[in-house]
Amino acid sequence: MKINKIILAAIKWLRYFTIAYMLGFANVLNQETKTIDNTFHKIEQTSEDEN
Repeated sequence: MKINKIILAAIKWLRYFTIAYMLGFANVLNQETKTIDNTFHKIEQTSEDEN
């Protein structure tokens, strides 16, 4: 039964590393900085074009 606990723990850590890798890779592609529990929203100031 100890082998089952080791395998389950390894799967759990593999999931953590996979999620962290995918989140980091997506941030590189989008050139953004996000975290898993990012609670604030970006507010961008835009200016009107004077035509």
